Amino acid sequence: MTDSWQQVFAHWPILGTIYEALWIVIPLSCMLAYAGIIFLSAIARMLSCMRNRPAFDKCSRQLALFGLILGWLLLICGRVWLYYTQERHASGSMENYILEMSWMLLSLGVLLSSVYYTLWRVLKNMPILHVTLGIISAVQNCLAMAAILFCCRFMEATARTDIKDGIYELFPFDWREPVWSAMGQTVPLILAMAAAFGVVWMLLRRKQDDFGRDYYNMMPAWCAVWARNCWLLVWLLAVATTGYDLWMAFEKGAFSEQDAIVQSSRILLWLLPLLLWTIFLKAKIRLRQRWAVYLALPLAMAFALPYYLELTFL
Repeated sequence: MTDSWQQVFAHWPILGTIYEALWIVIPLSCMLAYAGIIFLSAIARMLSCMRNRPAFDKCSRQLALFGLILGWLLLICGRVWLYYTQERHASGSMENYILEMSWMLLSLGVLLSSVYYTLWRVLKNMPILHVTLGIISAVQNCLAMAAILFCCRFMEATARTDIKDGIYELFPFDWREPVWSAMGQTVPLILAMAAAFGVVWMLLRRKQDDFGRDYYNMMPAWCAVWARNCWLLVWLLAVATTGYDLWMAFEKGAFSEQDAIVQSSRILLWLLPLLLWTIFLKAKIRLRQRWAVYLALPLAMAFALPYYLELTFL
């Protein structure tokens, strides 16, 4: 960061906070989306064979292309980040090993995603093999995502000097710890983020992939259903966790109206993407309501910040 930017952030602290938050929100949201996008593509490919609907095959290919582009961007940016931060991590240390292992797992996932997309025409008449390849690629992407999330928590632990119990403090046995609620939200959050990115990607590709109005009235809605339903699970888990935290604070006599207002505002904020996807799905002509999914995506991405904080909180 240049001195001029440091002076700006020193004069406007809120800009510095937003800048640091974006460095968490954008990469983490993209990694969550990439972990689930090939799974949605494989599901659409399977439905195209089971229902004999060409629209699902087109949707599957669009999602696979997006996953391919997103995967390579993450891989290249990750390597660049590792290169410029290698001085912070001692060579041969556990932290350096976990970082390199995470990048290697991501590399394998990107390679499988590339094969899955490249062999589309070759495996056109072998849908079972193609879907299986997509599922394997999706599983590998989820493993890479799990390694990256573990790396985030491990790096946070190594930055503190009061961690003495090693792995036992990284993953405490008390299920009330924030890390377990964050882990419970991971799977639906991956699928919701992938679908949210996918529906925006398909709408943005409308001019390049002119599949007709009926297609763009139906298939983005299919992705929006995945986004809404999976986000509903994320929201319900957030409500349950927040309710439990407020109840425990009340039992300990530490409950305050300010805490209740702040937590309630957060719950209402995370309800907005759910309402926006519902508006899009309820519209008779969904393309006229595409502003709703465009607005829902950044709101859903903002959830990556509290998710990251809960995941790395020790």
